[in-house]
Amino acid sequence: MNAEEPKLKDGAEWVDHEDCLIGNEKGLENLKKACEVALKDGEYFGNDLGDYVGVKKLNNSWFKDPQDSKETKFGNAVLAVVLVLLLILIVIGATTVFRWVF
Repeated sequence: MNAEEPKLKDGAEWVDHEDCLIGNEKGLENLKKACEVALKDGEYFGNDLGDYVGVKKLNNSWFKDPQDSKETKFGNAVLAVVLVLLLILIVIGATTVFRWVF
């Protein structure tokens, strides 16, 4: 393992590090930089945060009632409709094949 490669992980896999964000010096320095940018600009995205891709600053109100964004809810609804339509097509196809065979 390269000592210069940034490492950041969720410590939940290890009892000694449970409920902690763990990392090597480079990873924690990158996290510090990312946090500073997020505090200033609201978010930071990059490939220098180990297992993570970004840091976001959220309002206190979000933590009182955490919810997905409207875009996420809409995307999930579209995905559900597509999956239901796919299931319907599979049932129609299976029924048609069953009728042909028997």
